Amino acid sequence: MRSLKFTASRISELLAGGEGKTRLNYIFDVAAESVGAKDDFETKAMQHGTLNQLNAFELVFKPKYGGEWFDEFIEINDKCGASPDAIDTSFVADMKCQYMIDTFLDAIDKTPKKYVYQVQMQMMALSVEVGYICNYLTRPELYGEDWTEYPMPLELRSHIVEIKRDEEIQTNILESVEKNYPILLECAEMLGNADVLSEEDFIYRQFNRELKLRPLKENWQSKGDVYRFGNKFYRHVK
Repeated sequence: MRSLKFTASRISELLAGGEGKTRLNYIFDVAAESVGAKDDFETKAMQHGTLNQLNAFELVFKPKYGGEWFDEFIEINDKCGASPDAIDTSFVADMKCQYMIDTFLDAIDKTPKKYVYQVQMQMMALSVEVGYICNYLTRPELYGEDWTEYPMPLELRSHIVEIKRDEEIQTNILESVEKNYPILLECAEMLGNADVLSEEDFIYRQFNRELKLRPLKENWQSKGDVYRFGNKFYRHVK
């Protein structure tokens, strides 16, 4: 069960520096999903990845390393877990499917930190010492156009990176999870207790100046009554 748990795919956001906005936005998203208000919006890159990740495994990764397709959630503890795309008794693997050449080349020149953190969590979930990131460049399908693959051979459109278990990174992840979990519980309780508005109430109570609603996510730690309309949350400001 992944409800109200931090997950590997966005764990780097929990460790983000700066003013903490990235971290708090991620906490808010996890809390919102736990109360049935998941944002189902997918970027073009996310859709492309979902459509092509199994092909990446079958065409690129499996012929070289074996393993089995998995893509299921595994608890690390009661506060976090991970969903490796592929597993074996000795490794985990995650498929990254790019459709833009520059994005692919950037990823193979320097593995993004968020990918490394994700695979480190996957290794913790399965208690293994090695993880792999499989980068796979494939042309996207465009509506109304005949699809043709990039002209480069597969070996030039794919690249696999081996990631060793890093105790320091894994410790930092678990410490951050422990530190931020009480904040997650607080946020989930607030969203779960939000007053639910009908469409009529949402529209007319604002027009009648009873409510002055502003989106909650960007400033959810502020004070004021919380309202829910559909899958969105709002704060009444005075």
